[in-house]
Amino acid sequence: MSKRGITYILMAVAVSMAMSVSLFPVSRAAAEKITLKAISAWPKNEPAVADDYLGFVAHANKVLKQKFPGQIEIKYLGGPEVIPTKDQAEALRAGTVDMYFGTDAYYAGIAPSANASKLTQFTSWEERERGANKIFDEIHRKKLNATYLGRLGSEIMFQLYLNKKVATPEDLKGLRIRVSPMYIDFMNALSAAPVETTPGDVYQALERGVVDGYAWPLVTIRPWGWQEVTKYVVGPTFYKVCHPLLVNVDKWNQIPPDIQKALMDVEMEEEHIIADRDMVKNKKEKELLTKAGLQFIEFSPGDSKKYYDLAYSSGWEGQIKRAPEYSEQLRKLLTK
Repeated sequence: MSKRGITYILMAVAVSMAMSVSLFPVSRAAAEKITLKAISAWPKNEPAVADDYLGFVAHANKVLKQKFPGQIEIKYLGGPEVIPTKDQAEALRAGTVDMYFGTDAYYAGIAPSANASKLTQFTSWEERERGANKIFDEIHRKKLNATYLGRLGSEIMFQLYLNKKVATPEDLKGLRIRVSPMYIDFMNALSAAPVETTPGDVYQALERGVVDGYAWPLVTIRPWGWQEVTKYVVGPTFYKVCHPLLVNVDKWNQIPPDIQKALMDVEMEEEHIIADRDMVKNKKEKELLTKAGLQFIEFSPGDSKKYYDLAYSSGWEGQIKRAPEYSEQLRKLLTK
């Protein structure tokens, strides 16, 4: 073959290679790395953040690094010290941050229907199987421009704590109970006298007798020191502590489907891991509170059922009144 022929062949090969580069997109590995800027409603040392959220982040990053090296990472920025809790939902909606871990109670003013999650009687994975997650996803997309990955932590429940001894639910009538919007309907249904204070004021309110008691998640009164000024743990637990995991929709849509699936798979694994850990925490906390000198008061079986049923009937009544859209549908999916 002549030199001219060889030159033409080489030129053709070069053109072919150039066209292949221009016609096909850059490989995903070479594309810009996706970083999910993550925040939490509470500080890093709060157990739900330290154990549950950061556990999920570490697990997810490990899986993502193994399966999709250099392509995506979750970067935890912090909690209220980064963005005040009251502003976090709007920051997520605007895309200032990409991932949020907190409670729907903190953005109930924006998405009141989401607050129905506290009334669930199922585990996180059962909610998904029953179709509740699809509705929660629709709510969050519409109101917060966020997709709902699921709920991290499902077996920590609320408990009533008192400084006055009672024997029946009727004995709660007139007692001054520190409340939050989360369970004020229940306290009103019990004919208690609701008193609204910030969590930071609870210790002093108990110490000075301004309130006779309060409701709070079972495993988290000791970090506040409230066991020092509390005498009784009363009745059955009610409502679940619900910590949704949300991602800004615009950011979520930038993530390739296979990576989205990997994130969802980790979230679903963590639901079980956290639930198992919660059960251990619940048992240990009862032992620690007893050791601290608190007395557990159990109602009779009949009174316990009446108390528990009233918690949910009053809760749903208030929820449907405040947020009729979706709430009746969710009631059917979240009630046993």
